[in-house]
Amino acid sequence: MKTARGRVLPLVLGILLAVLLWVLVGAGVSWFLLQRSGRPSRVAGSPIGPAARGPQPGAVPAGAGGASVPSAVSEQSENAITAAIARVGPAVVNIDTSYQPVVRDPMERILRNLMGIPTDPFPRKGQGSGIIIDGERGYILTNAHVVKGAVHVGVSLADGQHFEAQVVGIDPLSEIAVLKVPGGELPAATLGSAAELPIGSWVIAIGNPFGFQNTVTVGVLSAKDRQIKGPDGTVLQDLLQTDASINPGNSGGALVDLNGNVVGIPTAIIPYAQGIGFAVSVDVAKQVAERLIATGKMPWLGISHRDIAPDEARELRLAEPRGTVVVSAVRGGPAARAGIRPRDVITGLGQRSVENAKELSVAVRSHDAGERVQITIWREGGEHTLSVTLGEVPQGGFRQLRASPPGSGSRG
Repeated sequence: MKTARGRVLPLVLGILLAVLLWVLVGAGVSWFLLQRSGRPSRVAGSPIGPAARGPQPGAVPAGAGGASVPSAVSEQSENAITAAIARVGPAVVNIDTSYQPVVRDPMERILRNLMGIPTDPFPRKGQGSGIIIDGERGYILTNAHVVKGAVHVGVSLADGQHFEAQVVGIDPLSEIAVLKVPGGELPAATLGSAAELPIGSWVIAIGNPFGFQNTVTVGVLSAKDRQIKGPDGTVLQDLLQTDASINPGNSGGALVDLNGNVVGIPTAIIPYAQGIGFAVSVDVAKQVAERLIATGKMPWLGISHRDIAPDEARELRLAEPRGTVVVSAVRGGPAARAGIRPRDVITGLGQRSVENAKELSVAVRSHDAGERVQITIWREGGEHTLSVTLGEVPQGGFRQLRASPPGSGSRG
């Protein structure tokens, strides 16, 4: 007579055999279906992970003849990048500057004078980039901080030519400067526009970082209409943000779109961040360059101002939050002499309506220094018109200019 243990053992073995048979049959059916459907298996050479889920940005879709290999940049984009570099690269120049050194210790200066030792024995050196914008007349666009205060400016082209440059004019408010070298058949870049360039567009930075001439980096247009505050307190407006690498020496170079048109002038970085660089919009740079070439100086209103907030507009009894509110006026400056004061809201200048702080800067730049213009302001619940004679942008920076009361915001 069989024991209970003898009856259970065959039953367990039968169950295990049935499960094994079911697994083998299931695996065989799955293999057959995969072969029929043509789906890729996870083996070397086949898409694995994100690539297996669908086409990625920049990838070339598979054609009827076979599969494609996804890439970060399509062949069409790569060709456009190389063509843009070939078009603009020759017009990007290296700028070498020298400055009169400063002995800051008064005692050292006295001792040097008593001993007949030159007070400033060793000139300081600087380096940056520039763009030839007019090859016939020899005009070069760069950043203000690249050449500000320089006693000597030298320009070197990619083809080996070297020139001594003259500073035509500097605008610290927009961070733009114009140089001049002997003209002729120099290569020149085409200035485009950043106004219609979509966020995410490919952009190329060309310059001379750390003296490495015609260095190229590629990224995208990350944002537009950025504002940052410079070392002297000046607020730079209408900046383009990009993740194309910008390093010391890139300043004043070219930020280019895939058509080979300059859309910005690389200007600043956030040193403790990654992929956050800024360029002056070429739309601003063109307006400033035209004024500097024509007159050598930029108009100045002498105020700090900012966009007006909705709650502030209600407090000032404005029907809508339009215009730019005056934060401070430089004592003795053009606006202060005309009677403009803090909390005035500027809504028009000359023939232009002013909807925000950016539009006031554009309106001021459309006039000449010394020109008399009418400014429309909103004050104490009513509209007033004042006459202002525009001054010239101070070249020594704004730290030493006293504003009453102190404030922050864009300067104009």
